[in-house]
Amino acid sequence: MEITIPGFVVPEAALRQQAAADGITHVSTGIAVIVGGKVLAVRRATDDFLGGNYELPGGGVEAGESFEQAVRRELKEETGLEAAVVLGMFPGFDYHTPQKPSVRQFNLLVCVRDPKVLVLSPEHDAAVWLSSEADIDQLVVTDAMRTCFIDALEVAANF
Repeated sequence: MEITIPGFVVPEAALRQQAAADGITHVSTGIAVIVGGKVLAVRRATDDFLGGNYELPGGGVEAGESFEQAVRRELKEETGLEAAVVLGMFPGFDYHTPQKPSVRQFNLLVCVRDPKVLVLSPEHDAAVWLSSEADIDQLVVTDAMRTCFIDALEVAANF
């Protein structure tokens, strides 16, 4: 898969190679679901890592899995939503967890088949549709995730 970033196209293999060269041990996806100019935010369950924080749905890319496959799988697992099309990629960030020392999150934009079938997995306990920076300011989010939401909203304004 080639990842379209405004202005250029980057082969997925090159992104993975760069992550490995940077010492990244795990790769994950963040999924910006765009519906009617809004972006989906989900809240991590209180008993989970970063519990109570809002984030993009997403998760780890499994061995042998492409970014697009991971996006489709994670989206279905975490929200019950089915990706109709993966539109492209926007900037992500690096982070760590108690179990994973170095993770790079690649954020992808998707449109879904039916947003009304939203059903959260146990790792999330709430969902909201964001339409502005003011909406983001009402949530508990990390600085990196705040930037992701703002970036996603810029793209969502065209959908």
